[in-house]
Amino acid sequence: MRNRGSIFVLALSLFIPLNVAGQDVRFKAELPVLVTSSGQSLDAFTVKTLLTRAGVANEYKNLAKVSDLDKVKTLVVAFGASVKGFGAAGITIDTELARTRDLLAAARQKKIRVIGVHIGGAERRGGLSKDIVEMVAPASEWLIVWEDGNGDGYFSKLAAEKKIPLTLLKQPMETGKVLAATFGKK
Repeated sequence: MRNRGSIFVLALSLFIPLNVAGQDVRFKAELPVLVTSSGQSLDAFTVKTLLTRAGVANEYKNLAKVSDLDKVKTLVVAFGASVKGFGAAGITIDTELARTRDLLAAARQKKIRVIGVHIGGAERRGGLSKDIVEMVAPASEWLIVWEDGNGDGYFSKLAAEKKIPLTLLKQPMETGKVLAATFGKK
């Protein structure tokens, strides 16, 4: 009997509700989905890989442009800066901020759902990441954040103020399953 209870709790934990000011909400997104980075960390590639493993077909473009949004219904932006990533991509923080600003504006205009994902933890909150976080997070329709990056409650406060659904993850590896559920995958 005890094992059945454990299985039930485990099964329930796979259906992670989104939390907006203490209310459960359900976020629905549509395919096709484009995964991109804002900040050039490896987080976007991680999200792409986890989505694929969860059975969600997706396109990944590290430096997605407005023209890449044609036929896209959902844009997943993994945000947080990496100095190494900027160097490898041959861009600066200014060009990355401009690209991200243009991408978010075009998504809004085209009525593309925007999901912001922050799985880089506390180390991707300060420095170069600050401007990126402050641009992407409030422009997102849903935020998925590793608890480690919300230690100061920034994302919780923002989500409550802007009425943005927020899912806090215990581990970044949960990202794929959480996102898959929004596309109707289990």
